[in-house]
Amino acid sequence: MAEVQQLRVQEAVDAMVKSVERENIRKMQGLMFRCSANCCEDTQASMQQVHQCIERCHAPLAQAQALVTSELERFQVRNASQLPSP
Repeated sequence: MAEVQQLRVQEAVDAMVKSVERENIRKMQGLMFRCSANCCEDTQASMQQVHQCIERCHAPLAQAQALVTSELERFQVRNASQLPSP
């Protein structure tokens, strides 16, 4: 019984992660790559300025990915603590 519930929870989590990736993360990746490409097209910028520009473009995606990872880890800890002992 607990195994069936655990499987349902895992399937729901997997579906949620796929949805977040498809609907949010991919859009953010597209924005990041377009932003980074714009940085590279600035012929007046130094190499350091281009690098800093690219880092600024990547920051929102990195923050979003870190948040998703953190929340999944927190969920796993909470879920593991609610499982019955073998």
